[in-house]
This record gives sequence, C-alpha cells and structure tokens, in this order.
Amino acid sequence: MLAALAGLVILGVLAWFTIDPAATIHVHGLNSRYVGFDDREVPVRWLPILFLALFGLRIVTANRRARFEQSKEAEKLM
Repeated sequence: MLAALAGLVILGVLAWFTIDPAATIHVHGLNSRYVGFDDREVPVRWLPILFLALFGLRIVTANRRARFEQSKEAEKLM
C-alpha cells in the first residue's frame, strides 16, 4: 500500500509541475429550474490531482477492508 501511495504522490507532483498554471477549461453555464451556475473557467491543474486522490482513497479503503477481513478470519479460528 505504501509503495502505491508513494507512486501516486510522485505522479501528483509531476502533474502539478508539468501543467501550466494558466491552463483552463471553459465550462458553459447551466440554468434550469433546479440548478443554475454561470460560465466559468476551471483550472486544469487540479484535475489530475483529484483523480489521483480518488485512486489513493480506493487503495486505502481496499487495504483497510483486507485488514478487517483478515482479523475476522483470525477471530473465527480462535
């Protein structure tokens, strides 16, 4: 788990320093009956960080689940 998380941190640092801070994606506004927001510029630099953080969350959850199941099996054997 630690190796996978370290790899994600390295990828995040590389993504942060290789993407231009001024790079943006224009998002068109939406006005409906329930939701409304104006046109805006979304910084591209945060998108890979978000995806890598979600992968990291998945790795941590899978590790905790495996530990929990392993402890349940150890309790059954006793």
